Amino acid sequence: MTTTYETFTLERSGPIVTVSFNRPAKLNPLNEQVLREFLAITYELQEDEDSRVVILTGKGRSFSVGADMNALSSSAKAETQATLTDSARLRMAKLGWRVMDEWERLDQISIAAVNGFAVGGGVSLAMACDFRIAASGARMWLPEVRLGVPYMWGSITRMINLIGMAKAKELVMTCDELTAEEACEVGLVNQVVPLEELPDAVHAFAQKLLNKPPMALRRTKEFFKALSTNKAGDITYADAHLGLACTLGDDMREAVAAFREKRDPVFANR
Repeated sequence: MTTTYETFTLERSGPIVTVSFNRPAKLNPLNEQVLREFLAITYELQEDEDSRVVILTGKGRSFSVGADMNALSSSAKAETQATLTDSARLRMAKLGWRVMDEWERLDQISIAAVNGFAVGGGVSLAMACDFRIAASGARMWLPEVRLGVPYMWGSITRMINLIGMAKAKELVMTCDELTAEEACEVGLVNQVVPLEELPDAVHAFAQKLLNKPPMALRRTKEFFKALSTNKAGDITYADAHLGLACTLGDDMREAVAAFREKRDPVFANR
């Protein structure tokens, strides 16, 4: 039995489950509710032995535009953060990391169908999938550093594994946008197809996987997962601490305010 969610839809078609971000009017932003519902969906899928492929996509013209800017700039949120204990703040900071980690643990093969904008955490969720197929016209962007925070949720490690250290460093630090075609060229996505062909292309790719023996495919995924996380010097475990050091500072608040007000920021280095 499938649970009903406020910010997602789940559609089942035989062995394929399609999970869709479902806040199209706002371009599918991420906030605490969305992440907690996504985590609940992940737990549901981990117990689901009937499905073999999971497709992650967005309703409307966006995959996910990442952090909900209204929530980030809310003074009420800042006041709430100030009243939390250190352990409570860390639990919240680690929520995105847990979502990525649990999603990667799925036995099912996951495919991100990037139908439009994929920004920040939206790119992170796409990278946590086994494969990514993007629509021509989709754009990918990592604005975190511009907004005064490091790129978190274990995303830097995943990006290095996909596109290499030099290009990952460039994209994260410059915050430059990529077209779908550019993302494919550097290895961030596997295929680019016209938007109207995206559903058919994703299902055709899923069918290739469904034609393989389930046990061999599942264990092969486990091999790749083990290789991608066995990385000397990986400090992914600490990214919540690194992020909190920035989110509690003045520069992050100034970066978000300047972004929303379309002006140049004035940083105090604190």
